[in-house]
Amino acid sequence: MPLISISVAEVRRAAVKVKEVSAGLSSLPLLNVAGHPDLSLAVAEFVGCMNDCRSERERDIDTLSRGLLDVARLFESGESRAVDDLRALGSAVEWSIR
Repeated sequence: MPLISISVAEVRRAAVKVKEVSAGLSSLPLLNVAGHPDLSLAVAEFVGCMNDCRSERERDIDTLSRGLLDVARLFESGESRAVDDLRALGSAVEWSIR
């Protein structure tokens, strides 16, 4: 099975791009159909529902963006610990890492 290889910088870029999608979402305006109050109410309910869906998508996109940034931080933290451990091992056996 092939492995997928990505860098921490790529994960951070993906988080930013995902967040940009969220910034592009806007609420639908409320519409009023003159002389047809029942139709105006139906349209208002539909628009309200669509705006709720937009809000949910925006929350999901924000959650995904934060998750990607958390993954990047975890990779950086793990990499940093691995380098520290390798340096400690190297100093114990008297070799160095550049």
